[in-house]
Amino acid sequence: MSQLYRTAALDGIIQHPLDSMTLIFQKSSGVTHMVADPVPAILEVMAEDSLTASDVAQRLSASYDLEDNTDVADIVLARLAELCTLGLVEQV
Repeated sequence: MSQLYRTAALDGIIQHPLDSMTLIFQKSSGVTHMVADPVPAILEVMAEDSLTASDVAQRLSASYDLEDNTDVADIVLARLAELCTLGLVEQV
């Protein structure tokens, strides 16, 4: 069984694009994270759903023109692990 992930409370974060980066203020911790693509896109496609890395990769592929030769699910899984460490995503 694949691990499910969901975003932390979306009403608890404020996102602000800044050139090629995005600032994400996390109200619960008072910490501002500076992230780059594909993090904002991952958070956007996850919305408030509980998804596997493969589910997120499929949603990203449907919304963005991704290269066929890259393993999107592996990249997404690595980003989800990082986002869990930051407290922006949690395993369920």
